[in-house]
Amino acid sequence: MNKFITKYKEINKDYELLVILAKRDISVRYKQTFLGIAWAIIRPMATMLVFLFAFKNVANIKDFSGYPIQLVIFAGILFWNYFANGFQSISQSILINGNLISKVYFPRLIICISSLAVTLVDLLVGLIVYMILLIGLDQTITETIFLLPLALLVTTLFSLGMGLIFASFAVKYRDLLQAIPLIVQYGFFVTPIVYTSSEFMGKSWYPIYIWLNPLASFVEFFRFCLIPNYPIYSLNGLFVAIFVSILTFFLGLWIFDVKEDSFVDHL
Repeated sequence: MNKFITKYKEINKDYELLVILAKRDISVRYKQTFLGIAWAIIRPMATMLVFLFAFKNVANIKDFSGYPIQLVIFAGILFWNYFANGFQSISQSILINGNLISKVYFPRLIICISSLAVTLVDLLVGLIVYMILLIGLDQTITETIFLLPLALLVTTLFSLGMGLIFASFAVKYRDLLQAIPLIVQYGFFVTPIVYTSSEFMGKSWYPIYIWLNPLASFVEFFRFCLIPNYPIYSLNGLFVAIFVSILTFFLGLWIFDVKEDSFVDHL
């Protein structure tokens, strides 16, 4: 625990560097693009429209348990993009910033945390679009939206923990970078992003599923925060997911701390 406190103090001391790196990442993300930050709107909207077409015209699915299918899918995509983009950015952050790491000492954890800035900006822009969509579908914003920071916090901890684990080993074992897109791709389909958990929450294997994939509980909680009167979530599943998220976060910090001194040798 003392090590974690020390890490926090180091990051707090170099807070200005964290801000500088975050601004740099945001600038680089949209530099020399004609549409700029509008891509934060285009990507989730395009994905939602594709699945809307597939569900309504191919699978003939009209709604999800009485809730507007647009809100269910769009909320799920916003959540997944936030987790997946953050996980990928953190996992690659040490290698991408190899030149900076080899020249000067500073808490390496700052690089990983700053890489979350772009995904956070994308999420905020996407939430604005979601609110417009919500109002356009004659839905109201309820008090559950105040739980959204909690949903984002636990998702961030899980994303950061996973990212730190992969970032720590990817410096030496570059094959892990090839596995990350596969994890994101397959994870999208085994997590209720464009569907809900209602169909399998009563299955005998569901308790094991939520332990293996806490994102399933997080995405339903995320929808609960955004969609009025959305009941498709398990409180027990949420507690399990929070536990796994915190455990993953501290495991990632510990592995990162152990491996940090060897980064320069492999960059």
